Amino acid sequence: MYKDSNLRTILKTISWRITATTTTATLVYLFTGQLQTAIEVGLLEMGAKMLFYYLHERMWDKMMFGRVEVPAFVLWITGIPRSGKTTLGDMVETRLKDEKLKIQRLDSHDVRPLFPETGFSRDEVNNHIKRVGHLASMMEKNGIITIASFVSPFTESREFVRSICRNYVEVYLKTTPDHVRKYETDDIYDKAKRGLVHNVPGVDVEYEASEKTELVIDMTSLSLEEASEKLIKYIKKNLI
Repeated sequence: MYKDSNLRTILKTISWRITATTTTATLVYLFTGQLQTAIEVGLLEMGAKMLFYYLHERMWDKMMFGRVEVPAFVLWITGIPRSGKTTLGDMVETRLKDEKLKIQRLDSHDVRPLFPETGFSRDEVNNHIKRVGHLASMMEKNGIITIASFVSPFTESREFVRSICRNYVEVYLKTTPDHVRKYETDDIYDKAKRGLVHNVPGVDVEYEASEKTELVIDMTSLSLEEASEKLIKYIKKNLI
């Protein structure tokens, strides 16, 4: 995803040659005891090797031999509300950025406000996920790894996203409302059970798990850190 600019290559050349030339001049002086000779040899060596080093670097930069392309992919993290999707997505994003990869993060908390009139009926949710899927697909086609975290409870819309992406990886965070209730801060499940809010997957809307899911992570038995490690291992083994 990254390559050295001409300026960076030049600066690398200069910094290396200063170090190497100082070493050469010091050795010449130690063997000959002549300071002027040591300086002349050092300067001559520096000029010649800076030129050859620069040409050598640019030659290798133009060659494809030995380079391994990291294909873009869409990592789609799904599961019932409060299952850890956003936090896990953020953790994976940080780890992949450490690998100098180009990443775009899409999360329901950030994307839904862009469509303020979108409701939570089955059709509205499916249409919303399809819109996000188109966005993720466009990013993937432009070489950007996309990490998306959405409840996306319906198989129909997730399969639509799969169909328009070249390299789609679905990660299902498997858990239960009873398990995640101890982590929630807005009491969404209690409100849903009392009928104060509606269309909550896991309560009054069924979450439709897919048989095509590439990776299922049981969040009832793993911490977020353990889930992150498991997902990173999968990514490194199968995607990068």
